[in-house]
Amino acid sequence: MKTSIPQIFEEVEKAGSKESKIKVLRAYETPVLIGVLQVNFNPDVKLHLPDGEPPFKKDTSIPTGYSESNLYTEWRRMYIWLDPNINLTKMRKEQLFTQMLEGVHWTEAETVCLAKDKKLQTKYKSLKEDLVREAFPNILPSAKTPAKKEPTTSKKKVASLNE
Repeated sequence: MKTSIPQIFEEVEKAGSKESKIKVLRAYETPVLIGVLQVNFNPDVKLHLPDGEPPFKKDTSIPTGYSESNLYTEWRRMYIWLDPNINLTKMRKEQLFTQMLEGVHWTEAETVCLAKDKKLQTKYKSLKEDLVREAFPNILPSAKTPAKKEPTTSKKKVASLNE
C-alpha cells in the first residue's frame, strides 16, 4: 500500500530539521505529490471550482488504505478541473469533484480541498513554499520580483503611442 499524500505531509510535520523535511518530500516524489504541491503553491495553477469544501459524505470510520479509491488513482481525472475549456457544465464539474472526494479517503479529500483553495499550510504548518522550492526546484515558477514601474512619460511608452 502506498503512503497517502496526507500521511506524507504528516511525516513532513514530524520531521525535525528543514533538511529532514526535504528528505521526506523527495523520498515520496510522485506525480500526484508534485501535482498537489503545484495546485497549492503555483499561482498559475487553479482548479476551476468554487472555494471551500463542498458538502460530501465523509466516512471517518474507514481506515486509511481501505477506501474505494485513492488520490493516486483519481489524479488522472484532475484535468477536468484544471482545464477551463473542458466541455462540461459548472454543475457537472462540481458533481464529478464531489464523487471523487467521496471515493477517496476523507483525509485525502480534505487535502485536495485545502490545496484547491491554496491553504495546505493552514493544516500542515511546515509545508511552506520555500520548503517546496528547495525540495523540488523545478515545479514552481521562479519567484516573481516586483517589476519596476516605468514613469508614464518614458520614451518607450511615448513611442508606442505614436505608432
